[in-house]
Amino acid sequence: MEWTKDQEIVALYLYCIIPFNKVNNSNQQIAFMADLIGRPNANSLKAKIGNFGCFDSNLAASGLGHSSHLDEIVWNEYNGRWQDLEIDALRLIEKYQSVRRDLNIEIPFIPVGRDREIVIKQRTNQYLFRNMVLSAYNNSCCITGLARPELIEACHIVSWCDDEQNRLNPCNGLAMNTLFHKAYDKYYLGIKPDLTIVISDRLYDGLSNVGKDRTYKLFNPYNGVPIILPRKFKPDIALIEKKFSKFNQYN
Repeated sequence: MEWTKDQEIVALYLYCIIPFNKVNNSNQQIAFMADLIGRPNANSLKAKIGNFGCFDSNLAASGLGHSSHLDEIVWNEYNGRWQDLEIDALRLIEKYQSVRRDLNIEIPFIPVGRDREIVIKQRTNQYLFRNMVLSAYNNSCCITGLARPELIEACHIVSWCDDEQNRLNPCNGLAMNTLFHKAYDKYYLGIKPDLTIVISDRLYDGLSNVGKDRTYKLFNPYNGVPIILPRKFKPDIALIEKKFSKFNQYN
């Protein structure tokens, strides 16, 4: 059964927002979406999601190796245009829903209500970057390995205001717990171009002996340790270098 371009767009969107460790036949989201878009089973959609990894030059794991010419066309059309991908994919999912009246189940990531077109456009700015980055890191902190999703944030390597072109680029993102994200933004913590962590001595300035000792024990175990790499959308070294040069200016 040949894939259509519309089906492939939905599959690429799922590639972006579902963590690699959850791309399996038991994933109910994949099973439901396979049925919704008219694929024979969850395994078909799972394989297609994996195959997009063949085109991801920043991927830390290989794809399944059976990509098609249409896969490449869809990847090239949306690579770097992630906001457009989400808008197009959500519209297509709505279209499939309107046809499949027998599937009377609400899809968690589809906005509902009369103003859903406005909601979709707002959502792309609010959630797309976060979803792609956290998906790449399997909802875990790249420094500590903490895997409690509600405590993990998508951190821009080069900040939103400093690089408009890379605002939604997942390769300009790192998944960090809330505390370390704040430390990174304040240049108490840096990441070198070799992707190892540096803790600034400035972090301990002005602290009492007790405060300094506790802070040291919290941060210093990660000094000189490499970050945990994502399964896809590996951080852009040029952006890491740009951020680290600013870290050196502060320290």
